[in-house]
Amino acid sequence: MEKGRKKMVMNLSQDEYKKSRKPFAALKTYEPQKHEHYKDNKIELTRNPAFLDGAHDIFDLLARKGDPNTDALERTLGSTIALLKRSHLMLKDAEDTITSQNKRLEDLEALCTTDEVSGLLNQRGFYRNFSQEVARSQRDINQGGLLVMFSLENLGRIRKKHGGVAADSAVKLIARALESEIRTCDHAARLLDDEFVLLFTDTNMDKSLLRLQNMALRLNKLSLLWNGEDIRLNLSLGLKSFTSHERADTVFKAACDDLHRNRKG
Repeated sequence: MEKGRKKMVMNLSQDEYKKSRKPFAALKTYEPQKHEHYKDNKIELTRNPAFLDGAHDIFDLLARKGDPNTDALERTLGSTIALLKRSHLMLKDAEDTITSQNKRLEDLEALCTTDEVSGLLNQRGFYRNFSQEVARSQRDINQGGLLVMFSLENLGRIRKKHGGVAADSAVKLIARALESEIRTCDHAARLLDDEFVLLFTDTNMDKSLLRLQNMALRLNKLSLLWNGEDIRLNLSLGLKSFTSHERADTVFKAACDDLHRNRKG
């Protein structure tokens, strides 16, 4: 091939040979940066995750880059992934909002069912739990229970002589004492200013008799030390047991009547 080319050149005259050569300046040079097709299909190798991770090589990238269907699919997938991420963030915000609102509702419910001074259940909170326990005994889920009511007889005198802070301290002392007498399944409450109640669940009078006697002895020894004075707390007691055939309001009234009889005595 090379010998044929030299032979052909030798057959031409010098002038003819010069005319057949194009001037060097007339040759067009290839400038990639000005080529529109190159601009649309350029690949930034250092930014492609698949190339950096080793999942694809340069030939895979070149083959994929020139396919319009692949480009459209990648754009669709990118939009879908972005939408899913936004949806996930919105769901997370919604869950956080619901959790916060539930916490606020629990706090509000606690305020509605808790006595502010003693920290025990108030009348509303107690009666709700008491009604549930009576309903459980009516369905034979438990054997019944025992309602024990107390009255702090000298609370009014303590408030009059020593002030409201001393009276509140006496109430708190009674509350802590009652809490120490109950199990996790039992309930303690402050119903009125000077009236308290204990609900012993899933028990009966025979089983609780010794427990009641010991509790009465401990409660009768309570005293409040206030400004150097030892103030004895005087308590009256009333009680009523209940079984599966009784109603909550009937049991509660019977316990109140027993307490009032003992107070009069």
